[in-house]
Amino acid sequence: MRHIFSSPFPPNGSTERAADKGWSPVARLGVWFQPPRRITLGKSAKIRWWHRLRSFVLLGLFVIFGGIILASLIGLIIFAGGFLLEQAIG
Repeated sequence: MRHIFSSPFPPNGSTERAADKGWSPVARLGVWFQPPRRITLGKSAKIRWWHRLRSFVLLGLFVIFGGIILASLIGLIIFAGGFLLEQAIG
């Protein structure tokens, strides 16, 4: 292992330690720890289309719900400010 850390270059496939282990049903659902996967290197390393779709959908959900939460907070601050102003005047 010492020669791996002493090299300034990234390791090639010969130093990969991930083993193909069996997945438990809970790990298949993504709830529990998943065993390490063998890393694909080179020209065959491609992002799957469902990973791109999942990322796109999750990004959209984060933007939408983040906007809703931000708008709610701003509305609550404006409403509370107006209420407190009315209480101070009256």
